[in-house]
Order: sequence, then C-alpha cells, then structure tokens
Amino acid sequence: MNALRTIFELEANQIVLNFAHGLVFFLLGFAVLLKSKRWSDLTLAKSLRWLGVFGVLNAFGDWGSLFLPIQEEVLSAEITGVLWVLDIAVTALSYAFLLYFGCRLAADTRHDLYWLPRLVPILYGAWLLALVVAIFSGVVDPVRSPESFRPFQVMYLYGFAFAGSMIVAWALHLQQNELRSLGLDNSVPHLRWVGLSMALHAFAAGIIVPEIGVFPASIINDAWFFASTGIPARLLTGISGAIMAIFITISMEVFDEEFQRRIDEARRVRAVLDERVRIARDLHDGIIQTLYALGLGLEGVLLSLDTSKETAKEEIKSIMNSLNTAIKDVRGYIMNLKTPNEDVSLDEQIRLLVRQLQREARVPVRLRAEAIEAGIVSGEAIENILLIIREAVSNATRHAKASEIKITLVRDERAINLSVADDGVGFDPSEAPQGSAGEHLGLDNMRRRAEGIGGHLSIHAEPGHGTEVLLRLPLSPNAR
Repeated sequence: MNALRTIFELEANQIVLNFAHGLVFFLLGFAVLLKSKRWSDLTLAKSLRWLGVFGVLNAFGDWGSLFLPIQEEVLSAEITGVLWVLDIAVTALSYAFLLYFGCRLAADTRHDLYWLPRLVPILYGAWLLALVVAIFSGVVDPVRSPESFRPFQVMYLYGFAFAGSMIVAWALHLQQNELRSLGLDNSVPHLRWVGLSMALHAFAAGIIVPEIGVFPASIINDAWFFASTGIPARLLTGISGAIMAIFITISMEVFDEEFQRRIDEARRVRAVLDERVRIARDLHDGIIQTLYALGLGLEGVLLSLDTSKETAKEEIKSIMNSLNTAIKDVRGYIMNLKTPNEDVSLDEQIRLLVRQLQREARVPVRLRAEAIEAGIVSGEAIENILLIIREAVSNATRHAKASEIKITLVRDERAINLSVADDGVGFDPSEAPQGSAGEHLGLDNMRRRAEGIGGHLSIHAEPGHGTEVLLRLPLSPNAR
C-alpha cells in the first residue's frame, strides 16, 4: 500500500494518470459515435450517441484540468479563471449527458418513464445557474481560488455522475429481454460487463468525491480513499472507462448482426418478388395466350356449326386438347413441376409449337428453321424462346391484324437468331403500344426473357408496315 501511495504521489505519475484517464474516455466516446447506427431498430441504438458525447466531453474536461495549470504562467488570471469555469461546465455537461443517456434508454424501454429525460436539462440548467450566481456574488472566485469550485464539483458528481451511472446500469439490464427475443443472446454478457463497469464508475466517480466540509463528502472522499488504499479514485474511474470501452465496442457488433439480418431479409423479399414477377410473366405469356386462342377457336366453332358440323367437331376436339394442355400448365405452375425439356432440339420444339399456333391463330404461320442440335441450348433458354414466340404470334393476331406470320430460326458461328415477322398494321416503337397494360407487359416480358437467358431482343416496327421481333442468343464457346 505504501509503495502504491509513493508511486501515485509523484506529480509526474499524476499527470500521466490524468492524461490516460482522458484518453480512455475519449476513445470510448469516439468508438461509440463511430459505431452508432441510427437506422437500427434496437432500443439501445436510439440513445447510444449520448454515451459517446459523454465520453468525448469528459475527456476534454480531464485534459482541461491537466493543461490549465500549465497555462497559468502565460495567460492572465482573468482568462485562466474563465477557462476554469468553462472546464468545470464542460465536465458537468459530460456527466449530464451520461445521465441523459441512461434516462433516454430507460424511457425508450419503459414508455411509462417518458418524463425522465426531460428532467436532465432542468437539473443541469439549475446547476449552471447556481454556479453563475455564485461567481457573480463572490462565493466562487475562479481567478484567485479555483478550489472554491469544489462544492459545485461535488454537486454534479453526486447528481449526475452517480445517478447517471446507476441509471445506465439499470437501463442496460432492461435491454436483455429485447436482445434475447431477437435471438441476439451473444451480446447480453457484454452488456452485463458494461453495466458492471458503470456500477464501478458510480462508486469511483459519484461517491469518492473531492473533500468538502459537508457530509458525506467530509468523510467519504478521494483523500480518505487514497490514504486508506494507496490508490487514487481516478485510477478506478479510468479502469471502469476502459472496461466500458472494450465491452461496449464488442457489444455493438450486434448492429452488424442486425444489418446482416436486414440484408438476408431483403434478399428473401427480393426472391419472393422475383418469383411473383416470373409467375406473372409465365401466366401472361403461356396460359393467358392459350386461353385467348381457345376463345378464338370457340368463335370459329360458332361459324362452323352453320356450315359443317364435322368441321365443328374437329375444331372442338382441337380446343379440348389445347384446354387439357392449359390445365397441365396450370398444375405445373402450382406445383412448380414445370421443367424444360433439353432432350428435344430447339428447332423441333419450335415446330411442335407452330403446329399448335397454326390451329389457334387462324392465320398462316410459316416456319423456316435450321436444325439445332439437342443440348446446345439449355432447357431454360428453350422454354423462354418458346414463350417469346407465343407472345409475338399472339400480338400479331390480336393487335396487328396480321394476315400472315413468318418465323425464322437460323444459326451462325456465334449465336442463334430468331425472327417473328408479321404483315400487320405495325406501330411506332418510340411510343407505348396502344391497348391495355397487359399488352405493354407482353413486350416487356419478351425483353426480360431474352435478357434472362443472356440474349438480346429488338423490335422493328413501322406503322402500316408490320412488325418484326428479333432475338439473338449467343452460344457458349463449347457449343460453337
């Protein structure tokens, strides 16, 4: 004990201790302000920045009391007195922010305590007003007797430091239920250490105060503690600040975990939205087009009934086959069992589709297709190409009033090229096509499908001169 007392009685060691004390709290405040996340939904995040303000201001107060005695040799007594007033006001303000942090955190956790943070500005304002009155009345003389500040120093240590540290420790304890409910149990032990460091800080800074002639500071004070233990109280507050800085920094990793959860949730939402768009696109380009074709077929049956019942029967059989296909497609979408077929070549699957479209479209659909070996084009690409053809043919028959549709499939050294051209009324590509939102969606769907398989789709049209849809799908190097 005597050895410790001898070490800390040296003025040089006291200077080092005071500087290190300020540095610890500055690092605490800087780390908290740097890591504070206002976007976080955690209750702790809403008020954490006030703890950072406490740390930074407390450090400036420490360094001010360290360097002001040095400046007394070069500055006038009046200026030095003003600086002493500013120093004690800043230090008191730092502890007021500590108290505000605890009150704010408690109020955000327990809403019935909403009034608690409002007391802090009132208390600090009353303390500051009392200090100003004492200075102007001569009770406190910052020029000749800086020690006359001690009663006001003891006041803010009891009122702000002790009360603030204990309320913060209690408010941090209240955060455990929220963290556990969110599955963030790893941060609970770290917050406990912060709470324990706050309790130590309440004892070292809020109870072991400078000696004055008023109880309890007349008995329990820093001089008594140093004489009894050989340890200055500032060493304990510095240790509490270091523990606080370490574990509050570690516990703030909870924000990183929360942010990662937000990213994961955003990805899940994006996946759901993408799936909805895909389903809507598939329904529009597949089943809806089939149902529209069935409607045209039924109109044809009505005409055939007046001329040839046999023809009408054949058309009804064809419609029933198309209806069964549509039902299978619906089941596939619902059960997610619809899988592309890669064993049949692209040109053969287009031929099968054209035969069906020829029956549904009721206008000639001409096909010129080069042979494309099976396996060169993926099943997903084949499915999207077929849906692009179906959409283009549907647009030609429904909107362009075409009398003939030509489909061309050719392959060059680098890509597969598909063309769907009609001799209909055409339109101006620079303007949205006339019609419903669903018609405009069809053109957009074709472009998205092309992009989704790595291809490029372009539409060439001119009013009165028909429309041509061009798809170019680059081949992989292995397929060339």
